[in-house]
Amino acid sequence: MIESKFSQDCLERLKVVTSRAMEEQKSFLLRILENNKDTFFGKKYDFSSIHSIRDFQERLPFTEFEDYEKLINREIAGERGIFTAASPYFYCISSGSIGEPKYFPLVKEDAILQHIYWDGAIRGIIRRDLSQFTEEELFGNIFLMSDVFLTNMQNGAISGVRSAVASRMQYEEGTYPYELFYAPKEVLFPEKIVDIQYVKFRFALENQDITAIHANFVHKAIASFRYLIEHFEQILFDMERGEVNSELCPDEKWASFLKKKLPPNPKRAEELRVFSGSELSKGLIQKIWPKIKYLRLSSGMQFYPFVEQIDYYSGGLPVYPFLYAATEGMFGVAQGVGKLDAYILIPDICFFEFLPEQDERQQALTLNQVKRGERYELIITTLSGLYRYRLGDVVEVVDFENNSPVISINYRKGQILNLADEKMNSVQFDNAIGMFFGEREFWKAEYCVAGNCQKVPPCYSIFIESNESLPEKANRIMDEALQKSCPNYKKAREENRLGEAEILRLPLGSFSEFWKLRGKGRRLEQTKPLKILTNKNDIVYFEQINTRR
Repeated sequence: MIESKFSQDCLERLKVVTSRAMEEQKSFLLRILENNKDTFFGKKYDFSSIHSIRDFQERLPFTEFEDYEKLINREIAGERGIFTAASPYFYCISSGSIGEPKYFPLVKEDAILQHIYWDGAIRGIIRRDLSQFTEEELFGNIFLMSDVFLTNMQNGAISGVRSAVASRMQYEEGTYPYELFYAPKEVLFPEKIVDIQYVKFRFALENQDITAIHANFVHKAIASFRYLIEHFEQILFDMERGEVNSELCPDEKWASFLKKKLPPNPKRAEELRVFSGSELSKGLIQKIWPKIKYLRLSSGMQFYPFVEQIDYYSGGLPVYPFLYAATEGMFGVAQGVGKLDAYILIPDICFFEFLPEQDERQQALTLNQVKRGERYELIITTLSGLYRYRLGDVVEVVDFENNSPVISINYRKGQILNLADEKMNSVQFDNAIGMFFGEREFWKAEYCVAGNCQKVPPCYSIFIESNESLPEKANRIMDEALQKSCPNYKKAREENRLGEAEILRLPLGSFSEFWKLRGKGRRLEQTKPLKILTNKNDIVYFEQINTRR
């Protein structure tokens, strides 16, 4: 009942702030400028003399991570009052770069608002849209696939990925609702960063009463289900005998923990063995957990075609597409169950500005000035000390929730191919891949694309890892799909400014090996799909893998 009341209050708050969206935006901005006027940033830009949104836009330039990096390092070393008067509560680790991680300080109020909207309002939306089910049927036994590691900075401050902020706060305060989840506290909050997929599935498969699956990203859920399919027989063997496979679970502490917590369960193993082999994959989620009601995971168009794959594995379960967030902040929640790429921007967690896609020289617009059907680069100012920060996302206004825009996420500005003024973005590329695969169950395909300027005219090199053979005349089929998806690509092909796309096959395991080699410093639970290659070293890696075949 306490959780239910909390979610109702949070949903009501979302309704109120979106109804008075622009008032909330102005109040939010002026409040953080007043609160932070005596900080290093506040003095540099004279926050105390800013009294309007126009003043703010005229006084402060757009910023990027490079404008903060050295100052963040000073803050990590112990200096205070650089970005915000409030001391950092949490350090968010960036998931977007390869190599050394980036850190973004986050204040306590930011974490509290994340809990209100991420946990409370989202739960309220799911309850509203799936009202045919009771609270217990929806939230009584959740399989949480994402990880919240108990990691800290060298200075002792708590740290982790953005998705862990609210849960870690509740953990520290002793208010986390463990009773809603499928496994013990130790599984929900691992002490160190280690792959515990085997551990999580051992507990999840034992529990036939799972009501929902919560994951951060749809492609990570897909990877987990592929893991389950691959190791299903071995996991059932271990379940039956109460044993632990040392190859799947090499950590001795986890092995000992499993043996202590999970005695032999031959009855459940026998129930599940009915679905093994060819009977397992299609609709496996409902086969294993017949009481499950929905999935909650980020699954907008930037994750196409993983959405179709999750539908295949789930047997058509309702999906709530979770939220729109990044390491730098949380920006919106999905408008409703089944609304694939429609996120309500929340006016009291972030100040939003919008640069028109076609004319960046134009003055940035505010939330009340955007138009349905138009695309904009999103600029954010946050509670935690980012000011007029270029996030890099290009979004489209698709609807309005009361007076707040509802957006879809189109592409990241750095994620385009532009060899001949075609400006192919990641969504257009994914659409072409979908056309190429067609109706085939190409569930184990991984892919990315790079521009090949060594050829005349230049062309796209599309790297595909799959355990299935490609169709005849694959290059031509792919090229036609690219032309259908991107009119500018078609025009460049007709004018011979681009050559026909080429497909380069990769051996199985190429992408997994890539992340092992390139993933130093990355949090693997946050790894996003690799689509458009722009880093020279990454391109060389895939070219060499193909050459060795």
